[in-house]
Amino acid sequence: MILTISASAANAALVKTDFLNPNDGLIVKDSTTLFEWLTPVYTRGLIYNDPLVQSLIAIQGFRYATATEVTSMINLNFGNPTTVDPGDAVGFASAGQFFSLFGIAENIGCQGGPCPRTQGFTSTPGSIGEQLAFGMIQVGSTGYFITNNPWPIGSTDQQMGSFLIRPYVESTVPEASSVALIGLGLVLLAAQRKVGTSLSHP
Repeated sequence: MILTISASAANAALVKTDFLNPNDGLIVKDSTTLFEWLTPVYTRGLIYNDPLVQSLIAIQGFRYATATEVTSMINLNFGNPTTVDPGDAVGFASAGQFFSLFGIAENIGCQGGPCPRTQGFTSTPGSIGEQLAFGMIQVGSTGYFITNNPWPIGSTDQQMGSFLIRPYVESTVPEASSVALIGLGLVLLAAQRKVGTSLSHP
């Protein structure tokens, strides 16, 4: 499954695709940076550098995204949302677009209503024993971009996963017209060789 969603302020499309199983929707491809983002939902509830995360790094080629990379990706593709709690209506819409691609890690109540949120560790350290986390949250009818949130590396929480990225190469699939022209060329080449063979062997 490949689902292309362009945020209104986006300069390039983010493409939601699969990781381990058909229709799991766990990878988001960024055609601007040529990174694949593994949604933090996949690693939610795990501590920083959990063994599963280490295996994703060692075997699958991922690494932790930096704070700058996460900030740039969210601001570019989700309209530079406010970072002020409790956010605003534009932040609510931005968070909704973010959730449609990256998923909702946890949806608990706050301020008397649903409060979905997804955050992820980055490689950028905070204070000793902490890594900076980033994400999006909706609070009632408002929402905002969670930035520079220092999170203890040994703490687990269902809203918290890891922002993991890896490079990818855009596949160059020829268009149908190009394939047809190549096929026609091969047929003509084969016909020419057949004619040449019959002339040389009367």
